[in-house]
Amino acid sequence: MSEPTSVGGIPEAKYQDPLLPEYRSNPLICALPPIYDLQEVVGKLQLKPSFDPQEVFLNGRLRGHAIARLLHSFFQPLNHHLELEGKISLMIRQGYIGRNPASGAWYSHLQNGFRRVEEEDLEARVYENVASTASSLSLFGCSGCGKTRTLERILSMYPQALFHPEYNITQLTYLKVDCPIDGDLDELCLSFFNQVDRVLGTQYSRSHGRKKLGTKRLLASMCQIANLHALGVLIIDEVQNLNEARSGGAEKMHNFFVSLVNTIGVPIIQVGTHRASKFFQRTFRAARRISGLGSIRWDRLPQDQLWQRMLKRLWKYQWLKNAAPLDDELEGTMYELTQGVMDIVVKLFVLAQIRAIVTGVESIKPQLLRKVYEDEFKPVHPMLAALRSNRAELIARYDDLLMPEIEGRLISLTQALENIPEPKPAPPPSDDKTKRLLALLEAMDIPRDIAMPMADDLLREHPDIPLAALVHKATLYLALDEDKPKPPKTSKVKLAEWGKLPPGDLRNIYASGPEDEVYERIKQAGLVFDLSTLLDKAG
Repeated sequence: MSEPTSVGGIPEAKYQDPLLPEYRSNPLICALPPIYDLQEVVGKLQLKPSFDPQEVFLNGRLRGHAIARLLHSFFQPLNHHLELEGKISLMIRQGYIGRNPASGAWYSHLQNGFRRVEEEDLEARVYENVASTASSLSLFGCSGCGKTRTLERILSMYPQALFHPEYNITQLTYLKVDCPIDGDLDELCLSFFNQVDRVLGTQYSRSHGRKKLGTKRLLASMCQIANLHALGVLIIDEVQNLNEARSGGAEKMHNFFVSLVNTIGVPIIQVGTHRASKFFQRTFRAARRISGLGSIRWDRLPQDQLWQRMLKRLWKYQWLKNAAPLDDELEGTMYELTQGVMDIVVKLFVLAQIRAIVTGVESIKPQLLRKVYEDEFKPVHPMLAALRSNRAELIARYDDLLMPEIEGRLISLTQALENIPEPKPAPPPSDDKTKRLLALLEAMDIPRDIAMPMADDLLREHPDIPLAALVHKATLYLALDEDKPKPPKTSKVKLAEWGKLPPGDLRNIYASGPEDEVYERIKQAGLVFDLSTLLDKAG
């Protein structure tokens, strides 16, 4: 039976016991998934690409498509990913405590919101005693360290929209808004309305998203829509793009984000590069809740056991005929070139495999990795050189470099795969070589009925190696065959011991009396078929 849905195809909320008393009475929390343990979180965050070892034998063009799966279907959760998931889980649920529709708190927030829209003042209110239980979180890290990808994986654990018929609430559990590249606060509001319309099928961008309404009206409307749809958490990504001058200065942005958390009651996560962290540290120093769950800093992965474990799991996905195992030299080269920046790690691994197919080496070696890095990753050479230097001032200078356009390089490289000639089948072995190998095998006392198919198999699999090497492989094959477990041998039972066998055994029946009465004993045991009954039926 299909899930019931509200108008617009949004699923209807299904409630379950959240197991904590402060959560039980709140339908916005009871409609969320359970709070998973760590093993369940790992299982839900992890992504494994489809991989069939037989695909190694496909042509180069098809393998190029298979290798591209790694770009979108590989994600290995690590400790810092689990930490972020735990904080987001806490933020969403704690933020709903102060906006419980069952207790009337949500309606009080709505009334205050209407007053703010009317007066275009985020501090206006009808009810003074409306409390906020929201908090905020900042996530900063270098480009390519996996901030956005990890957030997408964590948010995918939640249904984005739910309908509560009893309260007539369409709940938005999360919303992620990217700051426009040259965006100010007005542009941020417009992006918010567009994202809500995309998820809910509404038309707020028409009714509330007109820029001529002015910044104050846009901000108040954005806050009211966030409360109207019980927004669980608002993620503002790429916050380093906020333009202080166009936004009216740092103080204006500071006041807006503080109001969103402290007054409106909506949890917020700011995500950006280290350049953004300097601004937020300066402007949020006096805020009481804006750093409620702290500031998380992500950098490149250190070259430790977690890095090695992650690389080993990635290394399993090779579509190469001579796939090389991961050794210390390869692991060290990968880290030296990528500096543990996950986006570059995966892209280098993908492009190295395609280069290995194009060149025909069918194997990843350190020199191949270095060649691909030099050819394909020139845009990020300055940033990676800064990371290798461990000098903060250099790292800050190259913080916002864009990652290489991997899709474009994949297209050009896969076109090169089309020009690779298919391997020609090996010529059949000559009759003379077959006869000589057969004679050598028979000289080793191998029976002819075994030696003939063995010679055919060896020459088909290894047509170009000398006779001495073929004989060596035959010896190894026989040695392996000797090592295989043999079926257990059955031991013979002496005639004198037949009487000790089980009663139903024919030998026991034979030995249990005079020899001239054996037939009668077998007949009494029901082991003789009575032909007379069959003849009577036939007559």
